[in-house]
Amino acid sequence: MNIPELLSEDHTQKVVVFYGGRFQPMHKGHYKVYKFLADKFGADNIFIATMFGKKQQAMHDEKNYSRDPFTFPEKQHIISTMFNIQADHIVNTMPYRPDIKLIGRDPYTTAVILAFSEKDIGRLGSGNVLQPYSDGAKLESRLDSDTNAERVYYMTVPTYEDDMSATNFRDVMRSSASDEDKGKVFMKFFGKWDGNIFTMIDKRIN
Repeated sequence: MNIPELLSEDHTQKVVVFYGGRFQPMHKGHYKVYKFLADKFGADNIFIATMFGKKQQAMHDEKNYSRDPFTFPEKQHIISTMFNIQADHIVNTMPYRPDIKLIGRDPYTTAVILAFSEKDIGRLGSGNVLQPYSDGAKLESRLDSDTNAERVYYMTVPTYEDDMSATNFRDVMRSSASDEDKGKVFMKFFGKWDGNIFTMIDKRIN
């Protein structure tokens, strides 16, 4: 069932899905999740929510690139180049509380769904605002036009265990492995080759 079929006239007619994560960097397993969401809700309604905040900047100021080596513009460039996702659908916002205004959507007429893996779902706070998403359910807008009451939905997305983690990828790229071996790992991680992205990642991590 697609989105137009599950929304009635007396409820919001629009929906956006924020797929959140650190994406340091995004890999082909993440892209499989993106495709799952795009097929379900439509690519125009899917946004990658990731951020580079004060904590990450402080680490960079100290020349510490171990955990979060890539800035938001760098992550945006990697994702759009390697996976052909529109740059304006990659948003510098908190994955667990994305700002819908940053994507130009009206919170009074748009439902918001947060998409996370089962591991990350546990990090969501509890309360009356968050509700699980169910196929076929009527969706309320992000903000109620009469009361300003908030509503956000969340859903669990599949994970792909056969793919290399970003941590393992960074470890290899940071190691003394040859460029040839690093290139093979790059291909496994992304599923394709791009020399400019390889050079950018290698320089940033090292």
